[in-house]
Amino acid sequence: MASLTLRIPDVLEKQLEAQSKERGISKSDVVREAIERDLKVQAWRKLREEFRPHLEREGVFTEADVMQRLGEEL
Repeated sequence: MASLTLRIPDVLEKQLEAQSKERGISKSDVVREAIERDLKVQAWRKLREEFRPHLEREGVFTEADVMQRLGEEL
């Protein structure tokens, strides 16, 4: 596993420490989970933008539209 050193504001470090203690996991685990979550969100946004024109042509504009279509197909 790779290692990364970064500098964060004191207030963020205090929040990180509190989250770590509250959840009973290391600060590294909290940060790793946050990075993974953010990368997934960014990938989802990119994918959504790529497919937006195709979906809009099919009348799909919201996540509710997607869920409705999925329900119809199930």
